[in-house]
Amino acid sequence: MSRAARHPTEAQATGADHAVVALEPLQPLPLKEQVSKRLRRLIEDGSLQPGQQLPSERELGEQFQVSRGTVREAIQFLHALGLVDIRHGTGTFVTGGSDDRQHLRREWRGWTRRHSSRVHELLEVRRGLEAHAAELAASRRQRPGLDAMAEALEQMRDAVRNSDLTGLVESDVMFHRGLCEAAGNGALVELAEALGTRLLKERAALWDIPGRARRSLDEHSRIDAAVRAGDGRRARGHVLAHLTSVEKDIDNLVAAPGQPDDPATTTTRQAK
Repeated sequence: MSRAARHPTEAQATGADHAVVALEPLQPLPLKEQVSKRLRRLIEDGSLQPGQQLPSERELGEQFQVSRGTVREAIQFLHALGLVDIRHGTGTFVTGGSDDRQHLRREWRGWTRRHSSRVHELLEVRRGLEAHAAELAASRRQRPGLDAMAEALEQMRDAVRNSDLTGLVESDVMFHRGLCEAAGNGALVELAEALGTRLLKERAALWDIPGRARRSLDEHSRIDAAVRAGDGRRARGHVLAHLTSVEKDIDNLVAAPGQPDDPATTTTRQAK
């Protein structure tokens, strides 16, 4: 599968609050990830400055040569992580720059603590959904899903090397959707998409835990190897081991003393 070009293009402001960005057409799928990655890099390298307004969905779609729906999904991903602010009726604006990265980290941790009960409920759903998807994927091994998993792992390795936290979240979401695509079941893909959207801040907080990135890379690699070997039982086991590891780290994060700037925890996990 082709990878998106690595070099971000330049953005030049034409007014106090609006940026015009010279963008190249994107390569083939996965498009949403390519759009979000390209915009994220423009934000992180300063081509798009804090407070600047992004071009409209229509303009971005034309320049990227993708649908407005694809652009909308990519922007919603960036919004969920706090990189852009969507102001309905006005437009989408870049939030704080690199100086605000620690603020974003505190917000991710605080969100996870405040919603820990909901996070655990969704992880329970992921256990059933993705363990079954892994068995089906090992049996069916649909090529688009296998390609997406391979691309996700490559991006994950790059993100681990570069300590690219947002890139880790992107590749994580892509991998688990690819797993469901490899199962050849469209309903599983839709459910994985819905769960991925609900857990973006939790994923970011998790990947930010020291040592978690390399541990998760190993866990995802084992899932991928079992699927490609056609070993459904082993694939299922690796998915469950991965989600157990995730749940343990979430428990440790919630139980850890809060940082001074973390929002107060308002929910706790129900005793079982």
